[in-house]
Amino acid sequence: MLDCSTKQAVYELFNSLEIPYKTFDHPPIFSQADNEKHRIDIGAVIFKNLFLQNSGKTHYYLYSLPISKRADLIKLRELLDESRLSFGDENKLLEKLNIRPGSVSFLNVIKNPKTDVIFLIDKEIFNSELFGVHPNDNTSTIVFAPNNISTILDHFKVEYRFI
Repeated sequence: MLDCSTKQAVYELFNSLEIPYKTFDHPPIFSQADNEKHRIDIGAVIFKNLFLQNSGKTHYYLYSLPISKRADLIKLRELLDESRLSFGDENKLLEKLNIRPGSVSFLNVIKNPKTDVIFLIDKEIFNSELFGVHPNDNTSTIVFAPNNISTILDHFKVEYRFI
């Protein structure tokens, strides 16, 4: 298996899986406000990612959705049959996905392929021809077709759902 701790290694993984992609370098983006400040036209929908946990801290989720969409955690909680959802802390994020805030995406699975995090991806992703996320580094965005998400997550044999 490739060492995917750097963005170059992410690109190598995409090449090995024969997934077409484009990359865009930019100043570091830590938040939606940074995204607005450094907005570049990449011809794709940008996704944000929320690291969530249930009330017992027994289930962890990474919820990916369009940056312009508001997350409905009550509806998500009901869909997942959880009594409560809250944001996971930075230490749990590092433990579960080997990443710090600012570079979170479902691509983090390649930094910790044995993770028990459940990846939740908004089905709205399929309304776009292309979408973009950070390749484990918030100074770049990788853009590719949504139909390749399953290829990546299946490669690592992790649990995921399109919701």
